[in-house]
Amino acid sequence: MSGLRMNISHTTELDHWIAERHYLHSTPAGAVIRMEFLNSNGERIGAMMWGRNTSPKQDQKNLLCLTRMYFIDDTEDFVESKALGIARKYIRKHYPQIKGLTAYSSTGEGHEGTVYKADGWFEVSRTRSGKRDCRSGRKNADTSSKIKWARSP
Repeated sequence: MSGLRMNISHTTELDHWIAERHYLHSTPAGAVIRMEFLNSNGERIGAMMWGRNTSPKQDQKNLLCLTRMYFIDDTEDFVESKALGIARKYIRKHYPQIKGLTAYSSTGEGHEGTVYKADGWFEVSRTRSGKRDCRSGRKNADTSSKIKWARSP
């Protein structure tokens, strides 16, 4: 798998790195796992944040949700799918209570879930696009339709 390596981060510095680059320019609170991905030269090329699903209907104890993923554009082919495989292996080993993973892709950004399909995830559902509640003051809300993905660790 080329020289792709993963490190676990215990600081919010990775949150800031993602927020500067991700299309939403933010990161959600409550990360359970922060993963940094490095190329063979030791340079950061991507990161993931895993946390609890925001829906109270979801199992908060045995499920993890990929809350943010960002990889720079100039990387090896299929790096996101390879990194998902590395992440799943880490979660299986270090978080054995986790029985399922979820992620969402934003169709408004043209994300149709190719990286998830390549890593063996399956589509669970699609949401309709919504309207942003202007009273909330959030300017970084993505109200486009989402595709929910799932798979085992």
